[in-house]
Amino acid sequence: MAKFRADHYLIAEFEKVSDTKEVGEKILGALKGLPELKDLAIVSKRMEGKSWSEILGRIDVPAGSKAFWAMIKKDFTEREPYHLFIRFDMNAEGETIEAARSNVKAWVETNVVPKIEAQTNVKTIKVVQPTELFMPRID
Repeated sequence: MAKFRADHYLIAEFEKVSDTKEVGEKILGALKGLPELKDLAIVSKRMEGKSWSEILGRIDVPAGSKAFWAMIKKDFTEREPYHLFIRFDMNAEGETIEAARSNVKAWVETNVVPKIEAQTNVKTIKVVQPTELFMPRID
C-alpha cells in the first residue's frame, strides 16, 4: 500500500472562551490520552495586543512521524472562524490519496473529537482537509 501526505485540520467553536490557557490545559489533558501524540507541551503567546495558547508536539504513526500543532484563541472572526485550530500534519497509507485522507479523517473523528468534546464546551467541531478551510480573498 502506498503512503500519502494526508494532512487534516480540526476546527472548533466553543460556547465561551474566557481564558485560553485554561481551555488549552483541558485540551492538552484530553490529547495526552492519545498514544499517537508525543512530546505535547503548551505555551502562551502574545503579539499586537492579542494573546493565545499553542499546543506543540508530534504525531507518531506507522506511515511516518509528523508535526502536531494547535492554537486556542478567544476571538471568533470571519477570517478565522474558530476558537480551536489543530493541524494534523501526517502521512497515511491507502490505495489512493483519497483513501489515505479518508483514513486520517476517520482517525481524527474517532479518536480526537470525542476526547475534546468530553473536556470542553464545544459548540461546533469539524475535521477538514486544507482545501476545505475558509480562505479569505486578499485584494
